[in-house]
Amino acid sequence: MRSFPCIFILCVVMIVSGCWDRREINEITFVAGMAIGKGDDKGYELTLEYINASQLNPQTSERMTPTLSFSLAGDTIAELDDKMNVGITRQLDFSHTRTVVIDEDLARDGVAAFLQYIERNAEFRNDFHLLVARGVKAKDIIKTLYPVQKVPSLKLDVQLQSMAEEWGGYPDVQFTDFTSNISADGRHAVAAAVTIQGDPKKGEDVKNNDKVSLDAMTVLDGLALFEKDKLIGYLSVDETRDYVWTQDLKKTTINAPCGPERKFSVRIYNSHTETKAKYEGDTPIITINLILEGELQSTQCPDETSKIKTYEKYEKELTAQVENQVKQTITKVQEKYGIDIFGFGQDMERQDYNRFKQVKDTWDEEFKKAKVDVKVKAFIRRDGIRNESFLKDVEGK
Repeated sequence: MRSFPCIFILCVVMIVSGCWDRREINEITFVAGMAIGKGDDKGYELTLEYINASQLNPQTSERMTPTLSFSLAGDTIAELDDKMNVGITRQLDFSHTRTVVIDEDLARDGVAAFLQYIERNAEFRNDFHLLVARGVKAKDIIKTLYPVQKVPSLKLDVQLQSMAEEWGGYPDVQFTDFTSNISADGRHAVAAAVTIQGDPKKGEDVKNNDKVSLDAMTVLDGLALFEKDKLIGYLSVDETRDYVWTQDLKKTTINAPCGPERKFSVRIYNSHTETKAKYEGDTPIITINLILEGELQSTQCPDETSKIKTYEKYEKELTAQVENQVKQTITKVQEKYGIDIFGFGQDMERQDYNRFKQVKDTWDEEFKKAKVDVKVKAFIRRDGIRNESFLKDVEGK
């Protein structure tokens, strides 16, 4: 019986207690995306994309835009964040922010000064995508509408995840990955690059009715490379996949030659990457071992896919294709940019810590002279649902 008062008090507390910092949903505005650029006469221009929730519900929609945006210039992002209510009525909620887009020219000057505010702010979940607007304004990226996914930042979120899962052209770099790599030993940071295909001025003209206009569309445009916190260059979309292959790509589709001016395509459904790092004398030796498994999706050659020699031929060509592509991209980064974005320095630190400790402050110089070898083992396990190609009959072979 002595425990009865305690149980009673506990039950009362559970019933009447609430969240001390709760905010009703009709009192807040959800921010889906942010764009950060240079202000005309002040340090920064911050643009927020916030959700017009009533237009996402078919029952309440008046066929107006599902998102709104507001821009403000000031000296710090922290100030601008708290000052946004000069134009936006409700309190801002950043817990659902999916993208932060940075102007290209601002990224070249350095991003650490303003990103540290986001890192400190408890309202951000830190799992959003950090993007660089290539050749266009960052604020135009989060204003460009798309009829299938009506919130631009959420459209980008789904687009980036699909690209990472289905083709490997995006390394799935989130905010915490980027900030940790800025200060990491043996690795530099990367971020996705995005641009607008079409006229950016028409990106806000998509109608949410039967007539849809797509005069502008946000597209992925490769990988942005950072030296410390400064943008120094880009890789193409295809080169981005080569980068992801060094990090452990899972799925993609790749073409390889099967004859003069003819190709075959293989869907890679399983891929494993192992990187070994060591020194031979004063030269870093990096060996990347790739094991690929896939199925034949298409072929422009009339080779008989019921015969083992055809698979042996295709596996040989596929091996050479992947080895050459990945090696060319690594060599380009070594010679053109001279920074280790692949994390080879971190591999060296794990596998030869004492030697890496001696060179970690000048690792980029070591990376530029490193000898990199890419070794691929490719296996084509299946050929879809058809053994023979009708090209054999068409070409009379």
